[in-house]
Parts: sequence; C-alpha cells; structure tokens
Amino acid sequence: MENRPVQDAAIGAKRLVLDGSVWIAALALALYVAWGVGTNSAMRWDSIARFFTAPIILQGLVTTIVITFCAALIGLVGGLVVALMRMSPNPLIRTVAIGYLGLFRAVPLLVQILIWYNLGTFLPQLGLGIPFTSIGVYGDTNALLSPFVACLVALGLNQAAYMGEIIRGGILSVQAGQVEAAIALGMTKAKAFRRVVAPLAAKSIIPPLGNDMINLLKATSLVSVVGVGDLMTRAQGIYASNYQVIPLLIVASLWYLALTVLFTLVQAVLERRFSAGVAR
Repeated sequence: MENRPVQDAAIGAKRLVLDGSVWIAALALALYVAWGVGTNSAMRWDSIARFFTAPIILQGLVTTIVITFCAALIGLVGGLVVALMRMSPNPLIRTVAIGYLGLFRAVPLLVQILIWYNLGTFLPQLGLGIPFTSIGVYGDTNALLSPFVACLVALGLNQAAYMGEIIRGGILSVQAGQVEAAIALGMTKAKAFRRVVAPLAAKSIIPPLGNDMINLLKATSLVSVVGVGDLMTRAQGIYASNYQVIPLLIVASLWYLALTVLFTLVQAVLERRFSAGVAR
C-alpha cells in the first residue's frame, strides 16, 4: 500500500510519454503529407487560386446552395407529413407512409435523379384531369420537368423520407405527460403540438437534421450527371477543357468544406438555442 502513490505516478508518467509520442507521430505524419501535397507540381496552386473565385465556379456554387435549400424545404415539409402519417392510428395511412419510406430509402439517389430526368420517355404528358376522359389540363413532361426541376424533385422526395424518420424520432422523444398536461390546460391537440411538442422535439431533431443537411449538400454533386450547372458540373466543364482535374476537384472540395463548416456552425447555434436551460 505504501508503494501505491509511486506506482500511480509511474503509470501516469508512462501514459504521458505514450500520449506525447502519439501526438508527435501524428504531427510528423501530417507535416509529411502536407509537404508532399504542397510541393507536388501537379497541384497547380496558381490554378486553384485562380479558379476558386472564378465567376463560373461561383455561379455553380449559387446553384448548389439553391438546390440544397429548396430540396431541404421540400424534405422538411414532406418529412413532417410522412412522420405524422407514420404515427397515424389509421393502418392504411401508416402503410402508405411505410411504403414511401421503404421505396425512397431503398432506391439509390442517383437512380432516382435519372428516373425523374427521363420521366418523359415513360409519361410524355403530365397534368390533372378526370380519369378515362380527355377533360383536364396537361403539359409536356420534358417542359415541366427541366433538369433542374427533376433534380429538385428527386432530392426533395428522397430527403423527405429521411426527414420523416428524424422528425418521428424527435416527436417520440417527447414524454406523453407533457402533451396530456397541455391538453389539461385547455389546449387543442394542434395547439399542443405547436406550443409544446414541436419545441421539445426540436432538441432531438436538430443534431440529426444538421447531419442530414450536410449529406444533402454533398448529394447535390450527383446532379452533375444531368448537367444542371451546379458546383461539380462547372468544375467538370473546366477540367474537361484544360485537363487540370485535381486542381479543379480541390476547388470544388474547398467550397464544399466551407459550406459544411458554415452548416456546422449554424447547427451549433441552433442546438444552444433550443437546449438553453437544459443540463448537459
């Protein structure tokens, strides 16, 4: 027992030396990689600096941001509807919601984009009308579903499937007693949902929602297969003409990284806002 403090001190010293060695090895490896990348002549840092703020790249960046936020809005509204359908006591409504979730989460997003983009080959016209009659309003599918709209629909509907489960998980995290207390105070179910359930569920929804937004941002690069004109499409168009593949991919990656950092900061602010007064 008398040697216990000495043994603890020796173990602490060994751990300190081991941790220091790990940090030194990690730092040395990071410096080695950074030196190798920085001194590689194929990197063309001058091209990266020139194209990073090029107008054509910035135009693609704006398109990427617009697609991300529009698809997120569609996904948020659709996800709320799907979550409420999934929790409905009606078995038919629940079955429809489960089928929607299963379909859109099973089919790869790239396949969904291509299906909506080529929908005109299957349905030449889209519109509303009375079945088995010619009464209605119809339009050319290719005119209604431009490449931008087709990608927006594909991303939005796919996002709704994932958002539905995120929102449902957040709603289920709210204790039933909270809702019962709100109804006992005279609130309607709709008002109890707005004033009690939604704020409490937001604390559980925001972290996975932030991660899903980042995944959606990165998923927008898939629209380059149909030439929408996003950030990735613009970068591909440039390196297809000057053959500077890696520099242009790095330019796109840096912008994706910057947007991801921005989304992460916004997520942190929202988490602090909705977690105010809650012990960590």
